[in-house]
Amino acid sequence: MFSMKQYINGELVEGQGALIPVVCPGDGEVIGQVHAVSAEQAQQALEAARDAFPSWSRLTLEERAVWIGKLADAIREEQAKIGEIMAYETGKFLPAAIGEASGVPRSLDFFLNQARSNYDETIRDPREKTMFLSVREPLGVVVAYIAWNFPMGNLSMKLGAVLASGCTAVIKPATHTPLSTLYLGEIMHRIGFPAGVINFVTGSARDVSAVLTRSKIPAMLTLIGSSAAGRELVRDSATSIKRFSLELGGNAPVIVTANADVAMAAAACMGGKMHNAGQICVSPQRVFVERPVHDAFVAEARRIAGEARCGSVRDEGCNVSPLITPEAVVRMEALVADAVAKGARVEAGGTRPADRDKGNYFLPTVLTGVTTDMRVFREEVFGPILAVMPYDDLDAAIALGNDTEYGLYAYGWTKDIVEANKIARGLCFGSVAINGGGGGIQVPHGGVKESGVGKDGSKYGLDEYYYIKSIRVPVA
Repeated sequence: MFSMKQYINGELVEGQGALIPVVCPGDGEVIGQVHAVSAEQAQQALEAARDAFPSWSRLTLEERAVWIGKLADAIREEQAKIGEIMAYETGKFLPAAIGEASGVPRSLDFFLNQARSNYDETIRDPREKTMFLSVREPLGVVVAYIAWNFPMGNLSMKLGAVLASGCTAVIKPATHTPLSTLYLGEIMHRIGFPAGVINFVTGSARDVSAVLTRSKIPAMLTLIGSSAAGRELVRDSATSIKRFSLELGGNAPVIVTANADVAMAAAACMGGKMHNAGQICVSPQRVFVERPVHDAFVAEARRIAGEARCGSVRDEGCNVSPLITPEAVVRMEALVADAVAKGARVEAGGTRPADRDKGNYFLPTVLTGVTTDMRVFREEVFGPILAVMPYDDLDAAIALGNDTEYGLYAYGWTKDIVEANKIARGLCFGSVAINGGGGGIQVPHGGVKESGVGKDGSKYGLDEYYYIKSIRVPVA
């Protein structure tokens, strides 16, 4: 049983709110608990970050680097423990969870080095009597909301940028998966990290998020979550002018042309549905396959789906982890039922696994005969359901791919460079991956339309945490 405390102003404190049980999605067992923070404690965390900002932001980058390095080293030493905690709270397989945890210190290193490579600029005065400087300054207090699907992966996008830029933060992990994030608070307390620079708090949206979002203290709000959550955050934040960096929902299209490597395309699509049970913002969802290779694609996807073995944490020989809650499984069933009622066919999966009587499992599912009025076409599935549709004209396939309110991530599969360019330029998404996915902390990640604003990762992600100050210096 894991029991964690909140981390506020450099101290580990017991939350004054309700007890939050943390349940392993793999078997439904309670594996941890934490007392939520009260509204008063959320306010204390904000004030701690506000009070710490002047001294932290005035440190030179290399002075901040000392503390960032200490934190990165401490996390590396305990990444196996962090991964174990996260595996139980998310249901992930242990090797995947440890691998995710190992990304946090790498992210700290990356953003520190990226900040070192930022240069201030001079702007020439044509009269040559004045020198203008354009310099980056840290924004101030950041409030960051972390999604439950990748607790450490999502945190790594925020923590490194906050610290390297000179900002301070209040970071709220999801109530389904608070334990691994709060454990980082224990690590920061142990190494004596400067008080108030980072604060970790968790609790209900009503009691905690409302305080954080509506406060006038934050200069920036950043969220990884659903589009609905993003809209609510923008609405509730109007007490003051704030900057937003929002990575929201997705409905990723995949276009597979007749000259693509169909087996590789099918494997990639099904991999996106099986990894983390498809609970990934960039997971392939709607696959448009050119008609001559449609049946071959479906056959390969069906074959891969037949190899699915559901399990969790330490289960060996398994390749599909659980969904986060029982309600998520019920939603998958409803999505399939809606599609079937409107004419779709279940080529694979579509049900809970027969060999699992505990846990939130749903088999990787392949649907054909999908139409645009089905929920699996319109909604963000966020689960192991793949919708497949044939097409005859590439322009029409691109138009169908764009026929969504979302614009986060898209894919194309083709061996033709002209087709590849047409797909990449034609799809209106923040990222378009040709012949495979992939990314990393060095790559900008973010969407358009209802998928958000701003970027995570890369130099562009770090830039979100600065404002540009112009300085005039007379020289004559």
